[in-house]
Amino acid sequence: MAEVGEHIGDYENEIADMTDTVAAIVADYDKGDSVGERVDELVDTWENVEFHEAVETHAMVLYPPIWTALGGLREAVDEPDATAEVQSWQARFDHALHEGVGALKLVAAQGAAAPTPKPAEPADASTIDIIKRNLDTVVERYRSGDVEAANTLLHQTYMERFEGIEGTLIESDADLVTDLEKDFNATLPLLMEKSASPNKLASAVESMQAKLDRAQTILDEAADNKPSVF
Repeated sequence: MAEVGEHIGDYENEIADMTDTVAAIVADYDKGDSVGERVDELVDTWENVEFHEAVETHAMVLYPPIWTALGGLREAVDEPDATAEVQSWQARFDHALHEGVGALKLVAAQGAAAPTPKPAEPADASTIDIIKRNLDTVVERYRSGDVEAANTLLHQTYMERFEGIEGTLIESDADLVTDLEKDFNATLPLLMEKSASPNKLASAVESMQAKLDRAQTILDEAADNKPSVF
């Protein structure tokens, strides 16, 4: 796709900046510095670079691994004497970034058709309810031992449901959208990867449900304020 190909250089520069930032963070962590806030700032950077939207739009399958690596890095730097784990997450983050830009290069080379734009509003008023029910099912599947099915449903719910309402939510509460993106793509996947207890996963989902209630309020207000065509 031409528009992706035109920006590959920009994406590579953004990736280089982020990998350099992580390298500095890891080096300072190894010296004993507190670096958690700097990882948080890196998350903000990731959210705002052009590469973020390009991966989310054109290479969605490689979007969650970047978030997961960031989430793992954020947790690891809060632990003392965890240099090996911190470096492991650094490597995963760097790899995920380069996998993402590699996919974008492939998209540009193949001239893939433009993706279907995200709907500006949910298809109907039940979107949040569906997301919440799906999250409950994720916990049920995880509790039963079917981690793969739990992860699959989580990913599908993000792509097929939450993505469709992001635009409306961002207009009112961008931080809420970022928090939920972290939950979908980092917090819950990390808990499952680390074989956390089902109760711990359920607790994380309960926290998400409260954020989704806030999202529902925003969507309701947006619907009420929508001008009538009649």
